[in-house]
Amino acid sequence: MSRALANNKYSTLPVSKWDKRIRDNKRRRNAEIRKNIFLLLFAVGFICVVIFGINSMISKAGDAREEELSFKYYKNICIEQGETLTSIARTYADHMHYESYHKYIQEVVYMNHLEDADDICEGAYLIIPYYSNELK
Repeated sequence: MSRALANNKYSTLPVSKWDKRIRDNKRRRNAEIRKNIFLLLFAVGFICVVIFGINSMISKAGDAREEELSFKYYKNICIEQGETLTSIARTYADHMHYESYHKYIQEVVYMNHLEDADDICEGAYLIIPYYSNELK
């Protein structure tokens, strides 16, 4: 009897090994139930995050299809008599890709290693950028 009391020092009643086993099994089952509930909640949360992430990607992909793709190309042109970089900018620059004609002219001057915008003459060749929606 002293052995049974030693196993259960907080109780005044003697505890048999069967009672102890039943109590331990009940604790294990409760711990297993808590673990399974936690795993279930984690799985539900993970599935929600995945669904919202996929939905977000699909909605962004739908927005991307609505935008027109444009490709940047470069062209070599010969300067005609009376042509200026401003007239070339009016022909080839678009306001979707350049804030102003001045920005386009700056890019042409930089690409062709010109000192300034007035440094062109008739018969000279320039490389100019332009955008197109067609893939060439």
